Amino acid sequence: MQQKTLQRGLGHNIMAFDKYFRIYLKNGLKDHNLNAAEGMVLLSLIEKGNKTEGEIFTTIHTRDPEITQDQLVHELHYDKSVMTRTMQSLEGKGYVVRAVNPTDSRSFVFSLTKKGAVFKEVLLTNMMEWNAAVLDGFSLSEIDLMNDMLARLAQNAKVAGSRER
Repeated sequence: MQQKTLQRGLGHNIMAFDKYFRIYLKNGLKDHNLNAAEGMVLLSLIEKGNKTEGEIFTTIHTRDPEITQDQLVHELHYDKSVMTRTMQSLEGKGYVVRAVNPTDSRSFVFSLTKKGAVFKEVLLTNMMEWNAAVLDGFSLSEIDLMNDMLARLAQNAKVAGSRER
């Protein structure tokens, strides 16, 4: 396979996957008056609270139960302006609460409200249905391999994207 075909095909497939994931998420959240960006932020906050006992034990002194807006920007790869609007919207809708960061008073930390925590089941069900649909026909070993390869691809993309030309 030619290098140009490989690059164009791979990038095209990744962009298509992302597009259809966002459409799926948007459709699953529209009855709750949420958009895809808000859903991704809530998912990040929910995942932060879904740690095993061992994970909680190893991170109890190094990680707060809240997350800063900058951490969300880094984790979700959104622009700061998009994240600001998203957090204001989620706060206005009662899904998150903002507090002054106890370790840096120049920033805020966000955590789920009771309404956000209750919404967890809806969002996680939506994500499980998506995963079942897109991974249909793949073996567990194929899924593990694909996940490892995509993680490496993302890391390489991060390095390549940060290089100055």
